[in-house]
Amino acid sequence: MKFVKAITVLLSSLALLTGAMDVVIGVAGQANIGVGNAASVPLDPVLDSQVRFLGAVWLGLGAIQLVCLGDLRRYSTILQLCFAIVILGGIGRALSLLQAGHPSSDIGTVFIAVALAIELMLVPLVWLAFRRAILAASEGSVR
Repeated sequence: MKFVKAITVLLSSLALLTGAMDVVIGVAGQANIGVGNAASVPLDPVLDSQVRFLGAVWLGLGAIQLVCLGDLRRYSTILQLCFAIVILGGIGRALSLLQAGHPSSDIGTVFIAVALAIELMLVPLVWLAFRRAILAASEGSVR
């Protein structure tokens, strides 16, 4: 369970930090991950609004995960739903890669590769470890 908690705290902190950055800076902050056109002036107000909104949602997801870690028995289902949401986001990112193609910048390519590894490999591993720990704990309490 220590593995699950440590990785969840790390990923939640990342969501809090990057979500806050998106809310405060908006689409202009995307230049940090290799998005050139989207972050150039003049900014598209709809895209900027969308990035800020999704940043707030991402920040909120990180906060919810941290709250869930405070009482895993009580919030087990919610934490697992958070894991599922991140995996679904990774599937969406993979679909984007297939439909829109690869980024033109090296940093964008690295960003997407790291994000996909987290969303489609690390988070499912954490979820599996969490489910095993829950199962083991429930079997121990039945005895």
